[in-house]
Amino acid sequence: MANDVTALQVADEDFLVASLIERCPKTMMVRELMMNALEAAQHAAYGRRFVEISAVSWGGCNKLAIWNTGLGMDDHELQKISNIASSLGKQKSLTGNFGMGAKVASLPSNQLGMRYRSCKGGRVHEVILCKRDGVYGRLRRRDNETGAFVEVVEVTDLVEQEGRSLNQDWTEVLLLGNKELQDTVKDPYDGDPDQDAQWLATYLYHRFYRLPDGVKVTLLKGTHKLDGNRQFEPIPDRLRHFEKNETVLLASGIKIHYLYDAQYNSTGHNRSISGAIASAVSTCAVVYKNEMYDLAKGRQWTFEAPVFGIPFGAKHISVHVELPEGFPVVPEAYRQFLQYLTGEQSRLQAKDFAEVVRESRPQWLIELIHSFAPDSQNNEQIRDELQRLLNQLRVRRISPKVSSDGAINVAQAAGAASEPNGGGSEGKGGAGSRQRPTDLSVIPEGAKRADMFRNLERAPEIIPLNTDEEIEEKGLKSRAARYVMEAGQLFVNMKYPAIDEMRAQLEIEYADANEVDVMRSLAQRHAQDSMILRVGRTVVYALAKQINKEWDQKALEIASSPESLSMAADNYFDSMQNVRRAIGKALRTSRSEVDAA
Repeated sequence: MANDVTALQVADEDFLVASLIERCPKTMMVRELMMNALEAAQHAAYGRRFVEISAVSWGGCNKLAIWNTGLGMDDHELQKISNIASSLGKQKSLTGNFGMGAKVASLPSNQLGMRYRSCKGGRVHEVILCKRDGVYGRLRRRDNETGAFVEVVEVTDLVEQEGRSLNQDWTEVLLLGNKELQDTVKDPYDGDPDQDAQWLATYLYHRFYRLPDGVKVTLLKGTHKLDGNRQFEPIPDRLRHFEKNETVLLASGIKIHYLYDAQYNSTGHNRSISGAIASAVSTCAVVYKNEMYDLAKGRQWTFEAPVFGIPFGAKHISVHVELPEGFPVVPEAYRQFLQYLTGEQSRLQAKDFAEVVRESRPQWLIELIHSFAPDSQNNEQIRDELQRLLNQLRVRRISPKVSSDGAINVAQAAGAASEPNGGGSEGKGGAGSRQRPTDLSVIPEGAKRADMFRNLERAPEIIPLNTDEEIEEKGLKSRAARYVMEAGQLFVNMKYPAIDEMRAQLEIEYADANEVDVMRSLAQRHAQDSMILRVGRTVVYALAKQINKEWDQKALEIASSPESLSMAADNYFDSMQNVRRAIGKALRTSRSEVDAA
């Protein structure tokens, strides 16, 4: 009962308000202001649901303004909603509206002031929120006629003189920034962080996946990179500009949207850039209640894309994982990311859905990805050698290797990497022994390893990267290779210095060869193949360690990390003897052919 508890009080209200405001990420400001505007506009009559973003001249400087139709507020309502944790016509909850988003997110970047104006029944009232002398609150302004200080003023006559219509209800927020001469259209965060010329449209494009029914958002002249007024269209409304797209509905209710944005007229841009006011780079994100979370774009996305089954062409391919309404997640307090409702309530990431994204790829997308792949057929011989090594090190299990020659089965015997006393003889875990049903440390009979471990049973697919763009895209600048465990792919930097160092050493040793061009070609090819084999063997040895109980998933990832592979690549000295033999044999064969002719 309520009488059994004395409610907690706030001992230092100013400090609590300041801490709430100043801990909020600045860049959530536009999200919160836009969400308020979109929600309010839904209450206007159909066909009159508008949100307009404009540049308003204030004191000779442009200030960003967000205006919307919908239910207006009188002086009492305007004063009420300007309090922290206060809202109008919304039910506050820990999993929904907190009633403090727009104010909390906006005030750190608008300490000079953020001006609220609202029209209701043909009358307009105004309040200014700001920070003065270390305190956040409503600005108290002096009435010259009475000498009294007031927080809310009526500005109906001023608004009429400015040409704003009073025939319908509306609300406007004007962002004054931290300084009088700060252009909040171009510089909304007072230089921290900096923003480019299309920051606003790009932010909207990468946050709001859909708009409420019937609501139109217009960016007026001066708030975007193009001329005139432009209507904002979220990604699903711009699919006509994409080459191909498909949505896959899973049994869980999750929707996976696959989008292919073809190259635009031989430029470095994607096709959807045509007529766009925002960036057209490909993206990966989680969509929940029509908002995008954990968004990756540009280099970040192309680096992470192989885990999602998109090793090639990611700069033209987007993936959006849309969660159903009842999915067990909730936005954290400042709406910056989603967190799970159960367990440790950890942060939800797009990578959590990487496996299902890989498995659900449409056939046309798989074929498209293959069309972007560099030619790696020349490395099949190396891959076969790595497979044989992996077979020798493997645990006792039959594992098919997929290849053009058919399946190669791994024998049911303990490999060289097995733990001591790990079984293999009858009565001690051998083929003739029975597993105790209560032994939780062993996979029960009739069960099998999850699909996520499939690629650990095969030698990695070797993918050489020959251009600076490919190398940069896969995060391999100054790194020799990167193994993507989830996809079973080994990306190799063919411009890694160890190749040139080995080639140069071989050219010095065989400088007196009769056929210099042949020798140089052999030195280059063997230097490349040798490095691929060294990093490939390192990956294979790491994969074989999965049978060792002391090696968990994290240890496997460290052992096959780009740093570990780079150190293996650098040690080309141990490979020199075998390469010398191969080059010597090739040069002798070549010489014999010349003599015979």
